[in-house]
Amino acid sequence: MKADNNTSSIYLMHKYWGKKPSEELSKIISTYSGENDTVFDPFAGFGGIAIESLLQNRNVIINDLNPAATFIAHNILNENVNTQKYKELLKEIIDSYQEVEKKWYYYRGEKIITILRNSQDFPLKLKVLRGTKQVEIPLSEEDGKSLLNQENEYHINTWYPKDLLIVNSRISAKPGMTIADLFPKRALICHSCLCSLIKDLPPSSEKDLLLFSFTSNIANCSKLVPPIVSRGDMAQGAWMTGFYVGKTYLENNVFHYFENRAKKSLKGKESYLSLRKKNQVHSSYLILNEDAKNLSLSNDSIDLVFTDFPYGDTVPYFEQSQLWNSWLKKTVDYENEIVISNSNERNKTTENFNSDISVAIAEISRVLKNDKYFVFTFHSLSGTEWAAIIKALNEYGFSFVDCDVMLQKTLPPRQLNRNYTIKGDIIAVYKKSTSRLKEDSFNAVFNQIINDAINDQDVFETNDLIICCIKAMLSTGFSESIDFKELLLKRFVIDESISKWRVRK
Repeated sequence: MKADNNTSSIYLMHKYWGKKPSEELSKIISTYSGENDTVFDPFAGFGGIAIESLLQNRNVIINDLNPAATFIAHNILNENVNTQKYKELLKEIIDSYQEVEKKWYYYRGEKIITILRNSQDFPLKLKVLRGTKQVEIPLSEEDGKSLLNQENEYHINTWYPKDLLIVNSRISAKPGMTIADLFPKRALICHSCLCSLIKDLPPSSEKDLLLFSFTSNIANCSKLVPPIVSRGDMAQGAWMTGFYVGKTYLENNVFHYFENRAKKSLKGKESYLSLRKKNQVHSSYLILNEDAKNLSLSNDSIDLVFTDFPYGDTVPYFEQSQLWNSWLKKTVDYENEIVISNSNERNKTTENFNSDISVAIAEISRVLKNDKYFVFTFHSLSGTEWAAIIKALNEYGFSFVDCDVMLQKTLPPRQLNRNYTIKGDIIAVYKKSTSRLKEDSFNAVFNQIINDAINDQDVFETNDLIICCIKAMLSTGFSESIDFKELLLKRFVIDESISKWRVRK
């Protein structure tokens, strides 16, 4: 019987991207594996599959080449945390920075929660705590200059990262930009102070969890938080993926927001420990920081593989993770990242990605037991990327079972703001088998799937049609590059007035 697990507070512990719905992961685990089986995720990110696997008494191995991801996963899964000691250390840290906060985030005796700045970092408006209410205060030119001069004249004595960003126009990382350039100086001063206070603590799991909370808060107190202008010039938006800074941005009080993140970390940790106890969890986990193309795992040792493949030309995760890795002083193996990058500094082309994905799928086949399942999610509109995955699946002994769309409760801006995109991720189920796939004619299967989908309808979402294309490719083993949009335009037309597709008359 499947345990009733509410893991929502665990998933909220960190701001790492790409989290899949917990209920979907839980369903995959219960459907395609049994108790005491070993589940493996070679591109694990923050470790969602590990949380759900452990709470269903599966042993789990997760891997990610990104050290920020493995640091995050370790802190989420680590059960050797004394929550009372964590509270005591948090209070010690808060007491230590009281005077620093008063110096930098108080205005005429009132605590500053947020500062509205323009793209030249000039302070325009404050949001202060007045009693129990947050009140907006416009700044005069003179007061804005006073705040700006205060920080510009200050010399930072504590350490902060000065790493150069990997130049990539796709994510607004310009030549000569450093990690420090992503923060207004006031926030940089306070982040540096807070980081120093945490790192000066004696080694412990509780210290690690405080550093985890610090990293979760970094982007939220940077230049990357835009206001939702339609709701007001100080209405909080989600921090931007990539390093784009708009005409105005919101600088949040580093200390105030750190305390909020630290409390969320505590709540998630308490929930995780409680669920482990409630479910009488006896399963184990292992976290690897390896190249997915060259794993240390034994042949035929895994009962279920689930992974969220790197998104090709969509998200350069390692480049964006500099925001965390730099503050953690982590060494990153950029050479072996599987990605397509627009950066001229990196040789990460489509051809490299296709080759790397093939080798990774070969490794998945090697470690997975025969007749066991491989389930993956992927988000791409590139028929070339899909063809590379399908070709490798055909070559390394996987047979198609099913595919669908995994919908998420919240979608990233890149999915919300574009008409021609997939809302959610494609989820595909395969089985490792010695029998060869019987290849059918792609066009015949595609046309049949499209005809079934039309079924007297006239208007379609992009999702509905893209899934038809991909399902036809996956079910037939068709591994030639396809331009999905070109294929669909033969039978449909985009109605820009409603951002949907209509059957071509």
